[in-house]
Amino acid sequence: MGQQFQVIGAYEDEVEGDVHTTTGDVLGYESGVRVLGYDEDGNAVVGRARRGRGKPVVQLTKPGWRGSQLAPGVIAPDEGLEPLPMGSVTFALALQIFTFQGQIQKPFRAERLLVTTTRTGASATGRLLGQLFVGTDLSQLDIAAVDLEQLGASNAFGVRLTMKPAQPGVFLRIPTTLSSALAGADTIFATVQWLGRNVR
Repeated sequence: MGQQFQVIGAYEDEVEGDVHTTTGDVLGYESGVRVLGYDEDGNAVVGRARRGRGKPVVQLTKPGWRGSQLAPGVIAPDEGLEPLPMGSVTFALALQIFTFQGQIQKPFRAERLLVTTTRTGASATGRLLGQLFVGTDLSQLDIAAVDLEQLGASNAFGVRLTMKPAQPGVFLRIPTTLSSALAGADTIFATVQWLGRNVR
């Protein structure tokens, strides 16, 4: 048996005498056995090579989402679609104005607002009205507050936005008020989050 080792990139098969160039990671090689690698087309290969033949016994297709893998467990920077929590609040008689906010840790561009509410009481009919800010920049075509529940409804169609990209440390904020006041012990519980693209 030959010595087993780990290598990344091109490797030479001393048994067969042929040279293989890989497009990804090769986890091991042992006298006549390819343990995991990628061929020139990016497909994973495993199994024992037959003497005099350069192809492995088994060939597997590498998933496209693994294309950014530089080495085992090492992923190159890429783009993801992830949520940014903006907080939750219970609007009540003593609290009818609130600013939802979230601070990003990596470059981020918000695209889809999601808002949910739970109402309790006869006066809990007011709509959530807010302004969309990225840092200090208002991300609307006018300063009037928008109906957050209409824009952020889970079943809303055609409401995907292209917000201004933001750098790490920037706050995304939505100053929010109710369209009509609450009375007595009535409440409106609301949660807000953004879905968007980030560099990770």
